[in-house]
Amino acid sequence: MFKNVFVVLVFFLATISGEAVARTDCPVARVLHVQIEGKWVLYSQEGAPWRTLGDITQTGTKERLGAMLAAQMTGRPVMVAYESDIYNCNVTDFSGHAFIVRTY
Repeated sequence: MFKNVFVVLVFFLATISGEAVARTDCPVARVLHVQIEGKWVLYSQEGAPWRTLGDITQTGTKERLGAMLAAQMTGRPVMVAYESDIYNCNVTDFSGHAFIVRTY
């Protein structure tokens, strides 16, 4: 009985947490270019178009920029994620702002 309740509880929590985190993870690749244009931070990765990292005045953008620059200088790949679950990583899109930068 306890085992069945536990399995149902785990399944329920996994379902809830999966719905709460809607995001798009763009492919892992090395950072080729970083550009600051006015208040906007832009970047490009191997095999990908230019994207927006964010507004330099927004909380977290400077930290994500630091991670991107460190990865670029060391040649390490990164994964950049966007909060929208319909973000298209394969087209140039300056409307979205990065949510996560993960270094590898």
